[in-house]
Amino acid sequence: MELLQSDEFAIAKPSISIIVPIYNSKKYIGRCIDSLILAAAGHNIELVLVDDGSTDSSADIAQGYCNSLSWIKLISQENKGPSAARNTGLDCVQGKYTGFVDCDDCVSEDYFLKLLSACVSSPDIVVFGYQKIFLDGKKQTLTPDPKTHFGEQENLLCNVNNDRELFWFPWTKIFRSDLIAGIRFDESLHLGEDTIFNLYAVMNAKNILRIDAILYFQYEVSGSLSSNIYKHNLLENMEKHFSLRLAVNEKTNRGLDNEVWSDIYNYYIFHILPWLFSNSMHLDKKQQLKELKKIRKSNFVEKCYAQKYDFSKRPKTILIQALFRGRLLRLLQIYLATVFSSQK
Repeated sequence: MELLQSDEFAIAKPSISIIVPIYNSKKYIGRCIDSLILAAAGHNIELVLVDDGSTDSSADIAQGYCNSLSWIKLISQENKGPSAARNTGLDCVQGKYTGFVDCDDCVSEDYFLKLLSACVSSPDIVVFGYQKIFLDGKKQTLTPDPKTHFGEQENLLCNVNNDRELFWFPWTKIFRSDLIAGIRFDESLHLGEDTIFNLYAVMNAKNILRIDAILYFQYEVSGSLSSNIYKHNLLENMEKHFSLRLAVNEKTNRGLDNEVWSDIYNYYIFHILPWLFSNSMHLDKKQQLKELKKIRKSNFVEKCYAQKYDFSKRPKTILIQALFRGRLLRLLQIYLATVFSSQK
C-alpha cells in the first residue's frame, strides 16, 4: 500500500477509466493495483475494481485501496465470470476513454502518460504493445507498428487471425467510451468473448491509432488452455463464437466474401482446432475418439472445410489436417497421443 497517490485531481471527470475484474487473486491484485497507482500519478484517472464473488481476501485487499483513494471504486457481485464483471464496470465508468486490465497483470509506469498523449488526436481506439511473461520466466514482446487507420474497418475485419493486439485481447487497447456504449461482453461465452467485443468495437470505429509502446505485462498463470484439466463445453463455446463471428461480418458491406472466409478459416482451423484437439487428449482413450468425432461434425468445421482452402502452407499441420479432414480419426487419435506425450 506504499504507492498511494494524492487525491487532489480526482474531482474532475476522469480522462481514462480502467476496469479490473477480480476473482480470487490475493497473490496478484496488490501488484496490479500498485502498478496502476504508480502510472496514474499526476493524471485524472478512474479505477473501477469489480470483485466477482471472490472467496479469498481479494475484495478486502481491494477495499483497502478504495478507503485511501476516492478515485478507486470497488463493486462486489456474485460470481458470474469475467465478462459479467467487465460489463458491470462498463455500466458505471465515467471516463472519456475506457480500458481493461486483468487482476493478475500489471501496466508500465508510463501507461497513462503514453495513452493520454495518444488521445490528443481523439482516436476511437488506441492500440499498444505488451510483453507476456511465461511461468518459466521466458518473455515474449509484441509491439504494433505505429499507424493510424481511417475508415478501414472492413479491411481490418479480414485480418482477425493475425492482428492479435487489435482483436485477441481486451487489454491491449483503450476505447472511446461513447464508441462502446452499446457493446457488451457476451456472458454466455467463456473463451473468446473479448474477440467478439473487439470485432464490434472495430466495426464502429472510424479512427484507430496504433502506438509502438510496450504498456502492458501479461503474466501466464496455471489453469490456461495448456493445463492438464479438461475444459467442459469448450467445443460448444467455440460453436457459438463462430456464429457470432459470422454475424459481425454479415453486417458489413463485404459480407462473407472470399478474403473474409479465408481469415475465418485460418482462425478456426489453425487457431481454435489445436485447442480442441489438446483438450480432447485429457480424456480417456474411448472418450478421446468420441470427442474427435464430435469436433469433426461441428458446424464451424463443416462450414470452414466447405470453403476448400489450401492448408499446404502449414507443413507442421499437414498430417493432422489430412487425417482430420479425411475423417481418419482413429489414426489422428494415435498421432495426437504421440505428439502430446512427447510434450510432457
